[in-house]
Amino acid sequence: MGKSRRNASAASLALLAVAPLLTGCATHSRQQVLDAVHLDMPDCPTEMHSYAADEAWWPPGWVEMSYTVPKNCMDTYLAAHRVDPTAKPVNTWPRSGTTIMGDQVIKPTDPPFAPKTMSRFKLRLDASRTYPRHSFETPYGSKFTVLLDEQGDSTTVYLITDFGGPHVL
Repeated sequence: MGKSRRNASAASLALLAVAPLLTGCATHSRQQVLDAVHLDMPDCPTEMHSYAADEAWWPPGWVEMSYTVPKNCMDTYLAAHRVDPTAKPVNTWPRSGTTIMGDQVIKPTDPPFAPKTMSRFKLRLDASRTYPRHSFETPYGSKFTVLLDEQGDSTTVYLITDFGGPHVL
C-alpha cells in the first residue's frame, strides 16, 4: 500500500474515532426525547410533519415538532395541560401591535419563531388570519409554546420548547 493511501486510511480511521464525540453517542428516538422532557403526544391519530431535537445534550434542551390532529383532540390535550382552548388566547399571531425589546422592533407580522425553526416547519402563515398561541408546562417543569393552525375539524400544531426542564440548569 502506498504512503498516500496509508495516510488517507489513517485519517479516515481517526475521523471515525472522533465523529461520535462531535455528534453525540447516539441519536435518540422521538419517544425517548419526549420521555426525557416528560411530554406526551395527544391521545389520538397524529400526522407528523416535522420533528427536531437537541442532540448535542442529553436529556435534550429543546424540541420542535409539527403535526396535525383532530381539533377536538387538541382541545382535550390543551385542557389536560391546564389551558382553556375555548378562552380567547392571550397571544396570537399576528401579534396585536408593535413591541420594542431593547433596540429591536418586533412588528405584528414578524415570524413567531426563529428563522431556523420557521424553515424546519416549512411554515408560511397568512397575516389575514389569526393563529392562537398557547403555553403550557408539564408537571416535570418543561415549558412549551404551541401555535395552532385551525382549519375545520383539524388543527396543525407547531410546538417548540421554551424551557427543557430542570435537567438543563
